Amino acid sequence: MLLGFAALASAYSPAADEDLFVGVFESETRENFGSSTPGEWRIEVVAPSTGKYVATFYRSEALLGQFELVPCAEEKEGYFMNRPAGRAEVLCRDIGAGSFYAFLSYAENGINVPAIKQKYIDNPGLATQEGLKPGDPSGFEMRHHRAKYYAHAQAFFYAFRKVHP
Repeated sequence: MLLGFAALASAYSPAADEDLFVGVFESETRENFGSSTPGEWRIEVVAPSTGKYVATFYRSEALLGQFELVPCAEEKEGYFMNRPAGRAEVLCRDIGAGSFYAFLSYAENGINVPAIKQKYIDNPGLATQEGLKPGDPSGFEMRHHRAKYYAHAQAFFYAFRKVHP
């Protein structure tokens, strides 16, 4: 069962009359906030009617599932809290009881994501030497990712690129 899918796509600028979410999306490279294997995750989205979408998900060409999506408030996407200004749209899954879960998102100018500072990755003992406790905000920095599309897939959140309108 597919619990969620994270997708992010980069460097694609849709035409004004083109639906942002209709098309084929593939996971970005790891350097661009994507999966370890570029294209490992794929999302195919169609719009059977205005405001209604159907997404089909794959991992390594294996079908994971299909579900309906609807537009929802951008606040549903937690990763948008620190994003740069610009157009943002979100598609959500209706998970029942009036609750919606962000699935596929568009951020015109990318997102900012907190990440462990590189010096602590290069030297794992350094944080302890400096007296940092786990989760201490001073051990993190914001990293800007320029991809325009993001999605929640199972337990992951990845950047995607739109490969076909």
